[in-house]
Amino acid sequence: MGHAVGQILSHAVGVTISPLTLIAMILILTAPGGRSNAFAFAVGWIVAVSGIFTVLMALSIITGAEHNGHPGTWVAWFRLIVGLLLALMTFRQVRMLGNANEGTLPKRFQNIEQFNIGNSLALGAMLVVANPKNVTQIAAGAVTTASATAHPGGRISAALIFVAIASLGVLVPAAVHFARREASWDILNRWEDWTVRHHYAIMAVLFALLSAKSLGDGISGLT
Repeated sequence: MGHAVGQILSHAVGVTISPLTLIAMILILTAPGGRSNAFAFAVGWIVAVSGIFTVLMALSIITGAEHNGHPGTWVAWFRLIVGLLLALMTFRQVRMLGNANEGTLPKRFQNIEQFNIGNSLALGAMLVVANPKNVTQIAAGAVTTASATAHPGGRISAALIFVAIASLGVLVPAAVHFARREASWDILNRWEDWTVRHHYAIMAVLFALLSAKSLGDGISGLT
């Protein structure tokens, strides 16, 4: 299990570093009905991450991601493709640096104060499934888990650890709010302001690092 966990850590961190998700959770927490809506948002996120990971890990097992203790031949090619996609996403983010919209809230978040539990649940899930970065990293984590070990217990443990780490971006702001109560508002507002201002730069650096990781893994798997 340790080998699998070590390989998926970067992918789980790649999911949890999600500026839009952090911004959404903070806005939900500071809006009316914040606690119940924040819980629903976190549930939507966790269920979406868990569901995608489980399905893709099962498909990877069926298609031979692990063969005689080694990754299947297609795994390296998959990692190369993911790396190339992330490289393209990096260039796109770099081009958006200095965009006139940088530093402003996305339009989809401007009515969060009117959200109910259902809206919050749906938004949490949507920010997973509609984000190419999250989907590619969950897929990479699922394939890596399936190819790193043949033991069901090890795969399940690695999957649980992946989901836990991938969900820190929604759980940490909620934990700060519940632990600090009113004192958390200043902290959360500073986090929100900083993240909104530097969203494109954060994502450009993250995409570049994740791309290098996937390309390196793919190349090493082919040599």
